[in-house]
Amino acid sequence: MSAPTAANTPLGDALEKSVWELHQLEKILELGAPSDDRVIEKVEDFMKTLPKLREASDASGSIEIPVDVVREVDQGKKPMGYMINQILAAGRANEVVKGKANVYREFVDALEAKLGETGQEKTGGET
Repeated sequence: MSAPTAANTPLGDALEKSVWELHQLEKILELGAPSDDRVIEKVEDFMKTLPKLREASDASGSIEIPVDVVREVDQGKKPMGYMINQILAAGRANEVVKGKANVYREFVDALEAKLGETGQEKTGGET
């Protein structure tokens, strides 16, 4: 049995329905609504999806979605690309930090070796 995807969970279904109604409303406005009544009808259809969306959201527990991910989706981009870029950026930052730690370790080793050559004892904290 495969893991549930967002589309076949109650929250996914409710979100899909809300987005669909909003999309239809946007298309009606974009193409020019035949009447104000049609626009009002689609707004009401969208509003009817919100209570189910709220219920499904409350039932699914607390899920935190970074604002940047929402912004990516809003701009029509795929959130997976954003996530991959963030993971790669974290990896690059980790490499930099690891590189600095290695340089400091080499410096301490060289300093201890130099102090050992001159017969001085090291003072200070643990390495």
